[in-house]
Amino acid sequence: MMTEDELVALVGHRFPGGTYRVQHWENWLLTDCTGRGAMPDDLVHPIVLFHAPILGAGTSIGELFRLGRASGAPGSVGLMGYDWEYFQPLREEVDYTVTGGIVAAERHQSSPDAAPDDHVAFSIELRLNDELIARVTNRWRFRRGTHSTGRAHAGPLPLRSRSDGPSDRPSVGPPVGPSDRPLNGPPSLPGWTMERVDPARMKTMAAILRDPYPAHWDSAANERIGLGGRVINQGPLNLGYVANMLMAWAGDAAIRRLTVTFGRPVLDGDHVVAGGCVNEIVDGVAHCDVWLTRGEEPVVTGTAHVTAPILG
Repeated sequence: MMTEDELVALVGHRFPGGTYRVQHWENWLLTDCTGRGAMPDDLVHPIVLFHAPILGAGTSIGELFRLGRASGAPGSVGLMGYDWEYFQPLREEVDYTVTGGIVAAERHQSSPDAAPDDHVAFSIELRLNDELIARVTNRWRFRRGTHSTGRAHAGPLPLRSRSDGPSDRPSVGPPVGPSDRPLNGPPSLPGWTMERVDPARMKTMAAILRDPYPAHWDSAANERIGLGGRVINQGPLNLGYVANMLMAWAGDAAIRRLTVTFGRPVLDGDHVVAGGCVNEIVDGVAHCDVWLTRGEEPVVTGTAHVTAPILG
């Protein structure tokens, strides 16, 4: 298992860097995996910010597993959350310059006898002609199967953050998630439903992401971790349903930021609904709470900034 010193030493690791171009076929398949129609006007679906930064930075999901000393077996890796910023919409057939590295690492242990979890965050930027187009910060959990004590800490992990400071404008919507909305509050954003999560789309997504994690495509492997052979939906697809909900409301180029955490995994065959509400509008940007639910259970929760639509 990775020692505490080795975990701390990950912070500051830089990826080789490079460029990435999203091709039309790739964007079409990526968008189809989320369950919506093709994007218009060469726009790229917002969930491209999972794999394009990783591959463009000269690394891969498999290499990140190696850096984190993850076995790669089902259950050994988990997504904690994303903070994705879109300073301009991304488009097909454009060469973006990509740079980034590991920005935080922390060991968590619930008791001296428990196996620890190592939380690792990496941040990657996409630029065009030196102009910042997008930034991603992804937080992963590497689950260890051996006992260890102590804690490795190299600065706080980036959690939810906002690019704007507090606003003195009045709230125009309820403040938190679906179960906390006041009955007399303004209506929520129109929901978006994935009637049945499709394992075939997970396999296509795994190919696009170059994702070696068998939990997303090997039902036999998931039998061994108590999932009854059902495969786990990728985090970007779960976030894709939320993005589809926001784009249906505000427009295909409206998303400015998505900051989310992940709860229990979504499995093939699940019925999930994306929803949200507006907390405030600042300088034409709607600050929203967003979620994805399975029945009454939130499986993704977070916030979004979107260019507010002009409503007639």
